[in-house]
Order: sequence, then structure tokens, then C-alpha cells
Amino acid sequence: MLLLIVVTAASAWLRLTQPRPACDDWPVCRATTPDSARRAVMLDAPAPDTESVVRATHRLTATLALLIVVAMVILALRGRPRDRNVCALTLALLSFALGLSALGIVTPGSRAAAVLLGNMLGGLLMLALAWRLTRQFAATVARGAGRTLGLWALVGAALWGVQSGLGALSGASESIRISIAHGALALAPGGCALGVGWLARRRGLRAEGGALMLLAVAQWVIGGFAVELDARFTAVLLHNTGAALGLALMVGLIGRGACDHDTGPSGGGAHQV
Repeated sequence: MLLLIVVTAASAWLRLTQPRPACDDWPVCRATTPDSARRAVMLDAPAPDTESVVRATHRLTATLALLIVVAMVILALRGRPRDRNVCALTLALLSFALGLSALGIVTPGSRAAAVLLGNMLGGLLMLALAWRLTRQFAATVARGAGRTLGLWALVGAALWGVQSGLGALSGASESIRISIAHGALALAPGGCALGVGWLARRRGLRAEGGALMLLAVAQWVIGGFAVELDARFTAVLLHNTGAALGLALMVGLIGRGACDHDTGPSGGGAHQV
């Protein structure tokens, strides 16, 4: 989980430092022609030496993450009794890891929209699955007690993923329509995240629910600052990292209904599966 956070942040850093048109009135500048008076790179892009360190960190942590995922798959399949949920999650992690590795080998340096979305959403989903796997062991879940929470968490994760994809495309595309769509639709995933967080807190998952609600508000604030600051590097990087953590929290709530202890007035004992 920690390695994937580093991989995700480093990947966003490298993507944001790629040379591309920048402007002082984002996203209005997207409606202008490429020949207008705009600089060729972002104004506050890091130094080349810093980029080399980040690139090396990305490769190292991605390799270590792949090796750990392989080990996790082996341990899950050899476990007795075998936990089907754990096996499914680890195999899904391995599939995404191998897919992203293959994508990087086949399309080195590509800036195509499909490659951008594949890399970004694949990394975000790996982080989300890793968090979901950690929560598999963190609490005893009362089966069937959280169907409403699970359903809305699934809807919220889908909305959050779509919004993340639009955000990536708005930064790489010359079209103002994608940027406008990304801003206009921000209320849907953020509002759903607030609702899921509130419901999670009602189910006893106070820490995760509160974190999701706080993150949803933070994304709105950081997104507003990103627009006000003409999509500056630091603001966009923070916004991207928040998107990754938000999706992970949302996926971590899918299929979960209650934590170990009853939070009702009777103060009952632990729920057991």
C-alpha cells in the first residue's frame, strides 16, 4: 500500500513535468489555438535533476511493488483454508501490475489519451485494491448488514474514477470542453463521497467515513485553487494524489457493513461472521 502511494505520486509528478502548452488563464486558454502566445512548459516545473530522482524512485518502487504482489499471490493461493476474497484481490492486483508493465514496455514515452488513461486509472485501481485488501484483515464484517453502504460506495467509486479520468484528460488535451466537464461534474463524485462517508460513520466505520468526507471537501478546495492558480504544478499534483486516496477509501468500503464493535446505545459485543 505504501509503495503504491509512492508509485502513484511519482507517476503523477512525471506526467505533470512533460512539456506541454501552459497558460495564464486556464482553462480558458484551451479554447485558443496552439499558435497563441503560450509557454512551452509549465511555469513551475521541477529541475531536471529532481525529475531524474523521481523517475528512478518510480522505477524502483514499481518493481518492488510487483515483486511483493507476486509474493502475496503465492501466499494467498497456498493458504489453508484458502480465502477466496483474498485470492481474488491479489490476482486482480497482479493482473493490473503486469498490464501496466506491459503498457509501459509497448508504449514508451507515448502521450496518447488511451495510454494516459490506462496508466493513470490502472495505478489508481491498484492503490484502491491494495487498500481494500488491507481492510480485509482489519475488521470483522457483518455480512448483509451494509448492502446500502456497499452499493453507494460502488457508485461513488465509479463516479470518482470517471472524474479522475476527465481530470487527466483536461490537463493533457487542448479542448476546453473536457476541462469544463471536469469542473462541472465535480459535484457528483464529491457529493456521493460525502454521503458514503456519512453512511460509513453511521455503520461504525468512523475513521474511514470521516477521512472520505474530509477528502471530498479538500478536493473541491484544491481543485478551486488549481483553477485560480492556472493549473500550477503543486496544486495539480495535490489534486491528483487526493483523487488516488479518495478512490482507495471508496473501494475499501465496498462490501463492508459494520466494524468489530456495536456502536449502538446498548453497547453490545462484537459482530462475528
